Amino acid sequence: MNNFFMSPEVSVLMSVYNGEKYLMEAVQSVLRQTFSDFEFIIIDDASVDSSSQILTDFAKLDQRFKIITNKKNLGLTKSLNIGLKNCQGKYVARLDADDVCEPERLEKQFYFMKNNQAVVLCGTQGFYLDEKSNKIGQKNLPTNYQEIKSKLLFNNQFIHSSLFFKKEMVEREGLYNEYFQTSQDYELILRLACKYPVANLSERLVGWRVGKNSLSWTSKKQEWDAIRARYWAISKYGYAKIQGILNMVLRLVYLLLPQSLKRQRYEN
Repeated sequence: MNNFFMSPEVSVLMSVYNGEKYLMEAVQSVLRQTFSDFEFIIIDDASVDSSSQILTDFAKLDQRFKIITNKKNLGLTKSLNIGLKNCQGKYVARLDADDVCEPERLEKQFYFMKNNQAVVLCGTQGFYLDEKSNKIGQKNLPTNYQEIKSKLLFNNQFIHSSLFFKKEMVEREGLYNEYFQTSQDYELILRLACKYPVANLSERLVGWRVGKNSLSWTSKKQEWDAIRARYWAISKYGYAKIQGILNMVLRLVYLLLPQSLKRQRYEN
């Protein structure tokens, strides 16, 4: 357990807005971790459901919780930056309020980063969860830096809820870009990967919610922001322009596909 007078090695960072349906499951997955030297920073983004009470009840039982409540709804990007500024750990592990992580997640990512000092950010493989928390498919991602970077302009090669990064480096590079209300993780990864090594672990350590109301596949705003992130990558971060433009055209075509067809890519 943490020494009271020492900062934890890891800060787990979550933001929640009206997330009562899955919040308890997400939080419990963190409390089941085999790695215990962490603090749990949770931003309550002015929820009006029972999320606040759920968090309060957990915080009464575990001193590692730090709940920060926004006076008004600020959105995910601004809330994550508020959380980052309050994180005391050398490393930050992200988790969305409707996702879960396997018990060994923090331990495996912590020791990977400790043993690979050049890497500034790592993710993991994952599995898709439906509304009833059934595993309905698998997310397979490249593990080495060169392959990740070569594919990154076409599509995000990380699961946001699996991100584990050096806080100092993300602070140095400007935190999450608040211009992006969605796809903020993608823009951050593009910004980091153009300068520093990034990686994915081969283990499947997070469950990613892809129900019918999931932002990851229902939000047109998110898809537009992802296209905008690609534009920033080729105009500001030095990624290949021709490849970037081609990928933006392909994603614009994808934007027009019916959501029922897009959902099939999540399922076995």
